[in-house]
Amino acid sequence: MNIDDIVDLRQLGRCLVVLMPVLLVWWASADLLWLRAAIVAVALYIGVERAHLAPLGVLLQTLAIMAAFLLLLRSLVVPPLFVAGCALMAAGAIGLSAYGRKLRSLGNFVFIPALYLACEAADGSAPAQYAAQGAHLLPYIALCMLPVWLLSLVEHHRRLDAMPWWRHHTRLRYLDDAGTTMAVREAMLAGGLAVACAAALVAWRHFGHGQWVIWSAASVVTGDVLSAKRKLRDRAWGAAVGVPMGIGIGSLLPHHPAVSALIALGAVTSLVSFRRYPIGFAVRCACAAVALTVLNAPADVAAERLIDVVLGGVIGLAGVLAVNRALLGECTLLHP
Repeated sequence: MNIDDIVDLRQLGRCLVVLMPVLLVWWASADLLWLRAAIVAVALYIGVERAHLAPLGVLLQTLAIMAAFLLLLRSLVVPPLFVAGCALMAAGAIGLSAYGRKLRSLGNFVFIPALYLACEAADGSAPAQYAAQGAHLLPYIALCMLPVWLLSLVEHHRRLDAMPWWRHHTRLRYLDDAGTTMAVREAMLAGGLAVACAAALVAWRHFGHGQWVIWSAASVVTGDVLSAKRKLRDRAWGAAVGVPMGIGIGSLLPHHPAVSALIALGAVTSLVSFRRYPIGFAVRCACAAVALTVLNAPADVAAERLIDVVLGGVIGLAGVLAVNRALLGECTLLHP
């Protein structure tokens, strides 16, 4: 086994290319918000790679992320609205699979950056400041789009060189292949239910890093009970391996906010860098634990990552099982 069997060097290189301008601007300005907003650049890059977004598609995905971010941030003031918003966005992302499996990634990577940025912007801020926090971050999101937009433009022209120039700018995607379509009713119901329960728990108990619980619940909903169990197992293994490793590594690194932000950026990059999901997720968990440790957080705070991942995953699996049982009961009543 060589490194290329584990790490997708091509994807890692291309991802670093779109992140490099963000890193340079952060280095020149020392503004850590650039590194926070970098998750948008990676989310847009995934949209280009998996959903084949053309430049217009990248622009629309950016606008969708902005709108979802502002809605979730403002809804945090009214917890039931936050719960409903998270549930609808998770179910909507799954619903895109009805038009092709690849489009679920597009929906996921509108919901993920919006959720993470909203929770991070609200952390330590008074509710009266949420609107200002949201407006302040929008220019960062817009500028993080530009490197990915340029990459999409190059890809689009390279693949569709014979197309008239004006057609380049009116297409949403440069390839029409969206993957196989799939039935989504059960997964949408399970995803919406699981995320609603996770978001309600986060809002009720005021979890730190509640986005981890919410996304873990959504992530486990993969279409059927067997694959949901497998996804929960992979995520639990990754968290159990990555979190202790991250706490150990973090104790050896300089304790500085810039180090924490760079490590968090590494976690985002791991979304596209690893061929095997359990390894990539273990690296993300390790990076999250390192980032918290170098901010002088106690070990039990860093260990929240493990608890949140498992808790969210269990909620997600419970949602899948509940909906599966309910639909089986419905079928029995209709066809005794």
